[in-house]
Parts: sequence; structure tokens; C-alpha cells
Amino acid sequence: MKNCIVYFIAFFGVSVCNAQDNCNCEKALKQIIQKVEADYPGFIEKSKDKMVYGNFKENLLKMALVTQDTSCIELLRAYKDFFKDGHISIISVEAEDGKTNQKRNNKVDISPEEFQKRVLSTTNPLEGVWKSGSYKVGIIRHDKEYLGFIIEADTAWWKPYEIKFRLFEKGKANYYLRDHSLSEESWELSDGWILYFNSSKFFKELPLPALNESEKKSRMMEIEGCYFKQLSEKTALLCFSSFEHTYLERIKKLLDENRKAIESCENLIIDVRNNPGGVYEAYADLFPYILTNKVRGMGMEFKVTQTLIDGIQDWYDDEEGKKKAREWITMFQGKMGEFVNTDTTDISIIEIKPAEHSPKQVVILANRRTASSGEAFLLDARQSKKVKILGTPTYGALDYGSASFFSFGCKNYKLMMPTWRSMRLPDYPIDNIGIQPDIYLDKSVKDWIRFAVDYLENR
Repeated sequence: MKNCIVYFIAFFGVSVCNAQDNCNCEKALKQIIQKVEADYPGFIEKSKDKMVYGNFKENLLKMALVTQDTSCIELLRAYKDFFKDGHISIISVEAEDGKTNQKRNNKVDISPEEFQKRVLSTTNPLEGVWKSGSYKVGIIRHDKEYLGFIIEADTAWWKPYEIKFRLFEKGKANYYLRDHSLSEESWELSDGWILYFNSSKFFKELPLPALNESEKKSRMMEIEGCYFKQLSEKTALLCFSSFEHTYLERIKKLLDENRKAIESCENLIIDVRNNPGGVYEAYADLFPYILTNKVRGMGMEFKVTQTLIDGIQDWYDDEEGKKKAREWITMFQGKMGEFVNTDTTDISIIEIKPAEHSPKQVVILANRRTASSGEAFLLDARQSKKVKILGTPTYGALDYGSASFFSFGCKNYKLMMPTWRSMRLPDYPIDNIGIQPDIYLDKSVKDWIRFAVDYLENR
């Protein structure tokens, strides 16, 4: 099966069938355990040592009895960390009275009018409106730190005015990931309008940086990691820092605008370092330039749960998709708790007509932060006779997918888990192992692109 849900994390809404209440720590842990054990596709595979898992669970349950509710989220995350699956997340959410159940003060107290007035009059280079992917944040100075707070984001994870990051002196930062867990990072302001973190970048929108639109657009494309560059007479570079759905139009436009250059270059380097994944469609248009033969892939099996049946109906907006969902639901009937392959075969075959003109050699750069559908791209591309992968082993998050929010009876927490497992398992696991490069680049290689050019042109 080769469609978008095979390789990306599909978030879909789930109707809450049972009445939910705020749970204390003990109740929340018990109900999350019950949900994971019943619905997580990887539970059996990842808890084979029953004694280790049982002891771990019992110790957490004892700790829950003496853990304050404001500190419970860390205990719940300790449980989900046992499974070492980047597609499982637990976040705490605010109660209806507006009081946070998190230990830290996680909201900025400023009105839209006050913030707008402040932005228009500030001379501070950090204060203003900043953008990174789906995140739009405001930054204000507060005492001795700067607070970056949400203006717009995925509402399943963030609400307006929640703090996304805190900037401290000497380049230190507290950065809160999508599930609100803390990552201690560093920050750096470049050119007055680019804010770097360890693994993300924000660009200033207001007040406007002193660049014309052409300069700003060119600089942003390169820094965001979605661009084309001719490196030499023989070698060109395509960089894709993400395959997320929001990048689809940008990637298509990038390939269209540089089609002649891609077709005429002798060597092509594709840089997917730090690419966290996204959708299959984002890289499908690359295949005519890099594939030399048919590509084989394994399908996936859904674990049939009521959450899956309730949510799958919301995956598609068009009638054709809804028809497919109804067919799948029919296949799931009477198979609750079982694994079901929704495709007609276990193997998928990609057969792409090669472009009339294409590069003779292709190098793909990948590293430890290449994950999910970034890794799926590598699995397909490496089967081509003219492709080599250079870099380090990837992240390893491709055995389970199509993550959904699961209702489990506690409205003060959200649980997200995958709904299917790859049919590569158990023979060919990738989670926490990663995809191995053809040529490993050790720490002595400082400039990977320069190394790739030398490899392609001088061997």
C-alpha cells in the first residue's frame, strides 16, 4: 500500500464516548496503562520481558500514590518512555477553570492590544512576532528573561499565550517540545531576524527586518532548509529539512523552478539531515530522477480498536476517501484487538517511469535527526542502483505510525499513540536502531556537502 498514511503521523480527532473527568495521578497512570496495554500496536513486542515490565509498572504505581498531581506528567512520561517510541506522547491540558495542572507558570499575561503596542514601539531586537513552520510566537522581555509565547499553532497541542520557550543569559534556553516536555537548549540571534535553537529556527515577522522581499525570501529558503543550489559544473544540491504537509507546495514549486538544472546535472546531492518526516507526497516527485528500478516496500497492519474505528472516518474529506474508510471499517468488524492488513497484498511495488534526463549519481545525506517518513524516503531511494546514503544512522521511528489521540477517561491529559505496525516486524526493526548509511561520516568530517562533492567528482 503506497499512500500518505503509510509513512506519516496522521492526527485525527476522536469522539469521546465515555464521560471524562480530571484524574488524580494514581487514576491517570492506571488508565493510561490500561489503554496502552489494550490499544498500542507495539505493546506485545516491546514488553516481551514480563518480569521487567511488571516490576517497572508496579514501581510507578507505588510512586503515583505519593506524587502530587502537579508533578504527575513526568511520571506518566516515564511510563511511555519504557516503549521507546517517538510516536507516543502524553501531555497535560488545562482544566476548565483555567488553572494549569503543570508545575510551572506556562502562560504569558498580556492582552493582544498591549502586545501590539509593545511590538510597534520596541527597539529590542528580540521582542516581536516570530514564525517557524506552523508556530507563530510572540517574544517579550520579562525581568531577566525573554518569553516566547504561542500566537498560532496546532491547537491539539498548544493554546494561545502558552510559553513555547524561555531565553536566558549566555545563550541558554528552556525549549518546550510539542508535548510540552522540557528540552534544555542554546539560542543565538543572527542578522537581527533569525533565532536559532538546537534543532529549530524562528524568523522575525514584526517588526520587519531590514531586507527587501527577494533577499528575505532567498535567505529564508536556504536557512529553513528547502532550496536548490548549483555547487559546481557537475554537481547540484537539493535540501529538504522537512516533508511535512505544510511544505508540499513549497517543494513542488522548488522542483518545478529547477527542473532543467536537476535534469542536466551529472551528480545530485539530496540533503535530508534533521528531516523529522511528513507525508509521502512530499518526496514522490523526486523518484523519476533517482530511481532506476522498481522499489519494494512492506505494508502495515492496523490494530483494530474502537478509537481507530471512530477516528478513521475523519481521515478523508472527499467522497472517494470516505468510501475507503467505510470499506476498512467493514474489514475491521468482528476483529477487535486483532491486526488487519487493509491492502490486498503484504508487499507494495513502486514503479516509476524514470525522467528522460536525470543525474547519473545521487548521494543522500542523512543523520541522527532524520526520522519517520524521512527514513521511509531512504528505504525507497536506497534500492536505486545509482543512490548512496552518506552520514550516520538515522533516528529510528518507522515501525509504528498513523498516531491518534486516544480517549482514556482523564480530560486533564492527552494520550497519542500509533495505530498500525509495519509488516517488516519482527524481522527488520528500525525503531531505536535507524537506517544505516552506505558510507559512515565520522566526526572528523566537518563539511558533509564538501565531502559528498569530492566523493561524486573525484573517485
